[in-house]
Amino acid sequence: MPQERNASLSSVCYTCRQYSSPCTRAGIGGEGLERVISAYFAIHCGMSGILDRYGTFLVVVLSIVLGFVLPQVGAVWKSYLTLLLMFLMFFVALSLESREITAAARNYPVIMMGLSTTLVLVPLIGLSARPFFSPVNFAGIILALCCPSAIVSSFWTKTFKGDVATSLVISVITNLLSIVTIPVTILVAVGLTLKVNAASMMLNLAEIILLPMTIAFLMREYIHIDWNRVRGFGSRAELGIIVLIVWGSIAAGITYVEKDLKGFAVLNGFIFSTLAIAFAATYLLTRRFGYQRAIAVMIPTTVKNAALSLVIGLTAFGPEVLPPLIANLIVQNLILIPAKAITKK
Repeated sequence: MPQERNASLSSVCYTCRQYSSPCTRAGIGGEGLERVISAYFAIHCGMSGILDRYGTFLVVVLSIVLGFVLPQVGAVWKSYLTLLLMFLMFFVALSLESREITAAARNYPVIMMGLSTTLVLVPLIGLSARPFFSPVNFAGIILALCCPSAIVSSFWTKTFKGDVATSLVISVITNLLSIVTIPVTILVAVGLTLKVNAASMMLNLAEIILLPMTIAFLMREYIHIDWNRVRGFGSRAELGIIVLIVWGSIAAGITYVEKDLKGFAVLNGFIFSTLAIAFAATYLLTRRFGYQRAIAVMIPTTVKNAALSLVIGLTAFGPEVLPPLIANLIVQNLILIPAKAITKK
């Protein structure tokens, strides 16, 4: 029987035979060898599973750390965030078909739910911050939470194996509506009349979304190459772009964050709680649509357009508003780690 077990074990994988030799030389054999190999593969498979499932998130955590440790380096490409977002959208669009986007746009119940949770639910939860924070921090929290979905939500939806087309449609529509919804939300919650440059926002939206998508669709239509291979490279490129975006965005406000690290930690805790409640509530509201569409609503609801919040915040409130905006940028990426563990797929 021991020989049969060892034979079957060695036939599972070439690595088993490869690693039996050192054990044999060390004088370990029979059942002892089987236990050593079994222990090795338990650890190996466990680590491989963790890296396969959370490798992307660990890289993003690294980018957050780099934003604090090497902000000078992140500041180098801070001016190129729009270009990075364009490349990200291009690679995401390579995996989409135009008919998928059309079908997603016609799914009105899902889209309306996404608009409601993104533009109404999250800011409403954020109103609970008023008694606990200074006026400028409260304004920053509301601004961060009332912003539309980030374009990177399409990347995260793909990572979660959700409906990317639906996520993209929600992102586009919320960004268009934010021309009205952001000033209204800030007026109601903060009492400040906010002027938003609608033309600039529309132009920025066209640059980040429409232009890269059009280029991607045209290239796939008229350039005949192995696009599956390009998509494989694109997945790695997307992760690299996410790292640069997060790193560069954090670098923009690190000076003001370091002035009050304790207060910054409290901001992170509050925003984490807010987004966690929003994520859970959105799941309860959307689970009837199925896993893929539920994810396509949950991710855009919690992953906000941090770049837009930074631009509006600096213009309307000055650099003092940066800590809650940076806290939101960090938290909306970190919260995806437990979210991935909960939404197993």
